Amino acid sequence: MEEGEGKRPRVASTPSLHPDRLTIVLTTSPIKTHPSTRLIEEVFESIAVLAGLGECRKIIVADGVKVREHDKFRSGICTPEAMSNYRHYLSRLEALTKTEGSPLRGAELLALDERHGFAHALRRGLMRVATPFVLVAQHDRSFVRPVEVSHVLDVMETANADTACTTSGRVNYVGFPTTTTLSHRSYVASKYGLAVEPVTRDFRDPKVDGSNPGRGNSTDDERPSTLRLLPLVQFYDSTHVASTRWYLSRVFGRLRYVNLPRGGFIEDTLGQHILRTIREECAGPKASDANAVARAHAAFGTFVYQDDSEETKCGHIDGHDVLTAHGSCRKYGFGYSHTSEERWREIEGVTGHAHWGEGTYETVKGYRDD
Repeated sequence: MEEGEGKRPRVASTPSLHPDRLTIVLTTSPIKTHPSTRLIEEVFESIAVLAGLGECRKIIVADGVKVREHDKFRSGICTPEAMSNYRHYLSRLEALTKTEGSPLRGAELLALDERHGFAHALRRGLMRVATPFVLVAQHDRSFVRPVEVSHVLDVMETANADTACTTSGRVNYVGFPTTTTLSHRSYVASKYGLAVEPVTRDFRDPKVDGSNPGRGNSTDDERPSTLRLLPLVQFYDSTHVASTRWYLSRVFGRLRYVNLPRGGFIEDTLGQHILRTIREECAGPKASDANAVARAHAAFGTFVYQDDSEETKCGHIDGHDVLTAHGSCRKYGFGYSHTSEERWREIEGVTGHAHWGEGTYETVKGYRDD
């Protein structure tokens, strides 16, 4: 942490969530600014402060890489030098999971020895999740405004009660608005001619029926009893909460919508499958009928969170921009939680990466589950 900032108290701007309800699974992979840890510290601190998830279990899945002559980070390919920096970064992450006051404190670090890609790296993490819900995060996407995640989970629990994962009409996935999804309604109307309209979802009142006893510390009288959601006719990998059972059954399991190729992103395959299915079922005049689109979309249950602010809740930070390593990135909001390169050098001394020795974090061999 930055000198003089490490003891700054964390003041969450949204009610904290009971850890029995949700697990955080964050994927990471090589970027140009490694071994800097600023980016992932920013993301985890934003999750704690703006989403109230600081007490939830944290699983970090570090994807494997292919070593080649030239870097192609998005494809999981890096040079020997970048690979060395990545391993150095993982050693630092392990240290942060044991550092009091760090936003990574208590996180479980899982390193894959082979390249999986985002989709299947996420699958590795999901297999360790025991809570009914999961927050899916990436190392370069942070919260930028407060979101009451407990409210979203209450709505999902109500909508999905006593249903199978294959049941239509569930709320399986709720993404938080980005610059892309904020305009989703107008975008799909102009590009595909599809009419989507927000829906209002209710949830049970725990004061009446005793449900969700650990939902957080919010004041019941201050919380709305509904949530507005916009149907997503595509899947986006950006920060979202989802039903763990749905993910393991319908995205990755035997009942999966579509096969996900190794090395790819979910949005590139499942996202296109959802869009194609809805467009086929709503061909012709049905495309402009929001009710028809809603019926076609019901099999997927993917939504984006909406509120009256009409502002983004999550944003992207370029991990290849040198400013993110130096701490001068204008998108940073939680610099006090970062560990500067100067501080790392003080800790590691002249030995650098060798200071950490062999990592004790878990390494998963191979690609197959067995």
